[in-house]
Amino acid sequence: MFGEYTPLMKPMLIARRMERGTAIVDDVLGLLKLCPRCQEFWPQDTLFWSTSSREADGLQCHCKACQSEHRSERIQRNESRNAA
Repeated sequence: MFGEYTPLMKPMLIARRMERGTAIVDDVLGLLKLCPRCQEFWPQDTLFWSTSSREADGLQCHCKACQSEHRSERIQRNESRNAA
């Protein structure tokens, strides 16, 4: 909860994402980014998104909640394979 930040983005990247509908600006929360997995908009900061040096905006493409859910599904799937 402390130390979260919003990575700086190039203006053209923000404009392109807003045109495509993958980012919106909220009056209260600021810039929101769309998670393609859960189809929800979340504030574009490190509280909701993990960092990634490979992405243009510096954040992972899926939100932290979806990453956690995907990880637990993968662990359960692997455990069921090993038990059989």
